[in-house]
Amino acid sequence: SSSGSGSGSGLEYESKAPTATSDRECAPVTECADGEFETQAPTETSDRVCGPVTECNSGSGSGSGSDLEYESKAPTATSDRECSPVTECVEGETYETQGPTDTSDRVCTPVKECGSDEYETQAPTATSDRVCSPLTECNDGSSSGSGS
Repeated sequence: SSSGSGSGSGLEYESKAPTATSDRECAPVTECADGEFETQAPTETSDRVCGPVTECNSGSGSGSGSDLEYESKAPTATSDRECSPVTECVEGETYETQGPTDTSDRVCTPVKECGSDEYETQAPTATSDRVCSPLTECNDGSSSGSGS
């Protein structure tokens, strides 16, 4: 252990081993900068190794594209950010009820199916549900009611 110079964390590692005719040399342990994380911890004889934090391809946050990603796990001092692909809604089957953000996935909801006594008055879109309206009952003159 050494007295340290007081800069950064004060941690040092042995950058040059002592020999019969030379003293040990110490160097300060590297501090990872903003946007970096520790990929290899420092040891008594090696420096810390830092690497860049992965950037997710969040695009503009709207629109589609199979390469869009969101942050599924935030980076820490010793772990990288994890990115996951943004869910794509399936046209005609699901629609977007919540758009993706930098840290959340898109939410897709199943499109409503019109019942046998309804018809489609508004087709589903990428961001809206199908709208169904009841069919008009024709008066055929019978008074037996609506049996099946």
